[in-house]
Amino acid sequence: MIISASNNQVKEWRKLLMGKYRKKNGLFPAEGLRCVEQILKNSALSVTEILTDRDFSLSGLSIPGSIPIFQLSSEDFSSISDTETSQGVIAVCKIPAESSIEEITKTEGLIIALDAIQDPGNLGTIIRTAAWFGVKGIIFGTGCVDPFHPKVVRSTAGATGAIPYLKGDLKNILNHLERETREIFLLDGSARSESLGAVSTSKNAVIVVGNEGSGIDSELIKPSRKLIRIDGHSDVVESLNAAIAMSIALNTFSR
Repeated sequence: MIISASNNQVKEWRKLLMGKYRKKNGLFPAEGLRCVEQILKNSALSVTEILTDRDFSLSGLSIPGSIPIFQLSSEDFSSISDTETSQGVIAVCKIPAESSIEEITKTEGLIIALDAIQDPGNLGTIIRTAAWFGVKGIIFGTGCVDPFHPKVVRSTAGATGAIPYLKGDLKNILNHLERETREIFLLDGSARSESLGAVSTSKNAVIVVGNEGSGIDSELIKPSRKLIRIDGHSDVVESLNAAIAMSIALNTFSR
C-alpha cells in the first residue's frame, strides 16, 4: 500500500542528511534505484520504509509487504534527496550495530582497516570492493568520513551493512589484532616498502590504507608490520587513489 507522507515525516527524513540526526535516530537514507534494489535483495539491512517521488514507478522493485511505501511530492522528495538529479527512490534503513573487537578478531578471513579516509566516494568504493572480495570485517579509524553518509552509501551500490564493522582508534585496535596473531600489512608507496608482488600473503591478514593526502599515520608503522607498495609508473603519476590501491591489494590477498 502506498501512503501519502505528512509534513512532519518529511521533516524527520530531511534531518537524516545530517550526521547528528542519523546517529540520534539510528537511521540513514540509501538513495538511488540500484542502491535500493541491492539493499532489498541482500537483506543485510533492516529497511523501515521506502520513499518515492510521485512520478516514480515501483514496477522494477521487489518490496516486501511489511515495508511501508510513502509517496512524496516532487518538491518534498527533492528536499530529502542528496543528489541534483534524483532517481526518485530512497530506502530508510536502520544503522547496523557495530561489532565488538572480540567479534572482529575471531572472524576468519581478510580484514581491512581505514586510516582517516575522508572522501565519501573513496570510502564507498572501498566498502563495495571489500564486499566483492569477501572481506570479513572493516575497521573505520578515527577521522574517517561517516560510513552512513548519503554519498558513501550511494557509492557502495548497496553493499552498506553487508560487512561487520568497527569504529575506533586504529592504534589500539591494530595492537589488539596483532596480539591475536593477525598479520598487519600497511599500504605505503615509498621505497622502504616491499613490492606487493613479492609479499607472502595471508587469508587472515589485516590490510591498512591511509589518508588520501598524508598516507599511513607514522604511529601505525612498526617493525612487526609489513609495508607494501603497488609498483607502477611513479614518474608519471605520483600515487594511486586510496580506493584503487585497496582494490589491487584485495585482489592479490584474496587469491
